[in-house]
Amino acid sequence: MRYLLSLILIVAQLGLFAQNVNKQNFPDKKNFNRVEMALPQVNGFTVLRCDFHTHTVFSDGLVWPTYRVGEAWMQGLDVLAITDHIEYRPFKEYVGGDFNASYELALPAAREYGIMLIRGTEVTRKQGVIGHFNALFIQDANAIEHSDPEKALQAAYDQGAFVMYNHPAWALDTCLQTEFQQAMIDKGLVRGIEVFNNDEFYPRALSWSRDQQLTVFASSDIHWTINDVLESHFPDGTGTAFRPMTLVFVNQKSEEGVREALDNRRTLAYFYGNVAGEEKWLKSLFLASVQWEKVSERGKSISYRVTNLSGIQYKFTIGGTQYILDGGASIQISLPAAQREVVMHILNMHYYEGKHPVVSMVLG
Repeated sequence: MRYLLSLILIVAQLGLFAQNVNKQNFPDKKNFNRVEMALPQVNGFTVLRCDFHTHTVFSDGLVWPTYRVGEAWMQGLDVLAITDHIEYRPFKEYVGGDFNASYELALPAAREYGIMLIRGTEVTRKQGVIGHFNALFIQDANAIEHSDPEKALQAAYDQGAFVMYNHPAWALDTCLQTEFQQAMIDKGLVRGIEVFNNDEFYPRALSWSRDQQLTVFASSDIHWTINDVLESHFPDGTGTAFRPMTLVFVNQKSEEGVREALDNRRTLAYFYGNVAGEEKWLKSLFLASVQWEKVSERGKSISYRVTNLSGIQYKFTIGGTQYILDGGASIQISLPAAQREVVMHILNMHYYEGKHPVVSMVLG
């Protein structure tokens, strides 16, 4: 018994020494949490969370390409494009002149994290005259460097690029579409438009997207870090405000699937609790997200539990009453027992200047 007790004491002491009480790590820095905005399947499509406009030190951004990838993973993105400027590269002396370098450096990290990395670049000319354009799905950014902006966009198009018109009201006092920009749209070289960029919403650009059949985008256009520049919570503290992102409805989770969706305008722009884009996709997303369930009946009224399966907060009116349904939450709504249909005006969804979708649901 005495020998057994001695053995237990020795083992305990060895365990204490192995623990090394003079060096303890707090917190465990390897245990990072990815926070995703929940999204349902919509009409059989998977919805991907994408940012197609970001920058690194290889143009005028202030972070390394691998940081952009890690940031995107933590903040719940599925798809990322690093779109460093061709014409504006203030750190070229230190990072070199290969326009593909940021993509090549980021790609191994993207594969490790499971982030789909789209090769892209930004053609940058005087705002208000020519403007800025992102070229996505390019093959070689170096081949897009041209003094003539139309030749630069044509070179991107010839590589199979999808080109979008960036921030049409940035650094201007109005949302503007110049003669050059209209010509590029008419020629089919430019097929998308940002209706939201960083912290700016462009209702007029949203109207153009419908009138001219342009794919809508919401982008961070981030140069610093997201947390340094964009607010991470709603002012009233109701929940997390996810970064601006383009929601893409894909048949398959692949670069080909994303490109096919962009070509067919199956996107919505998400920004600070708002969603903008084509009316049919707004309605489809809302209907896939919100479920009604009858829970009780009392006299001439029926109580329904309304549940939001998505991470998007919805604001809507029924009759003259406004409701707020947080992401992943439920609320109770009472309606007359004789009412067989509910009509909702979705206030934080936008399909044209000043226009919100109206959704009808038959009550069971």
